[in-house]
Amino acid sequence: MEKCLGVKTLKKNEHFLRSGEVCTKMGFVIEGSTRLYFLVDGEDITKDFCFENSFTGSVASFQTKKPARFNVVAMEDTRLVTLDYESLEKLFETYHCWSNLIRIVLVHFSIRKENREISFLLNTAEQRYVELVDSNPEILQRVSLKYIASFLGISAETVSRIRNKIAGN
Repeated sequence: MEKCLGVKTLKKNEHFLRSGEVCTKMGFVIEGSTRLYFLVDGEDITKDFCFENSFTGSVASFQTKKPARFNVVAMEDTRLVTLDYESLEKLFETYHCWSNLIRIVLVHFSIRKENREISFLLNTAEQRYVELVDSNPEILQRVSLKYIASFLGISAETVSRIRNKIAGN
């Protein structure tokens, strides 16, 4: 099985995947973190963050073998276990538990995506901020304010106002 898995080390600001490339490997974050982002008209828009014990990459690109629409970059020195498509297929054939694992991971991705959509449609900026910090308290120490703001769809100034308001309560 170890022949199916690889280890990749990324330095801070090194890309795991660039928009326009096909995602040939998915990564499982062992140590560190990645940020998934779009670059639209020169503006950097954060899609998601991946920390330890989560997968990173573009599932759609990996599965369809079409170019990814976003970038994946290390926010800090990061170590990943990587798996390519062919190796994953071999693991499915050989070990039934891998099919179950991937099913669980994909359900987790779907729930996370649905919850994010709901949050954007129904919650205020302050509610989105509180949800983010409640679900990942260390994010404030590990991610810059501008990326948190971009992820929440608000300005860095608005995040600062929300933080000050919450701290004042």
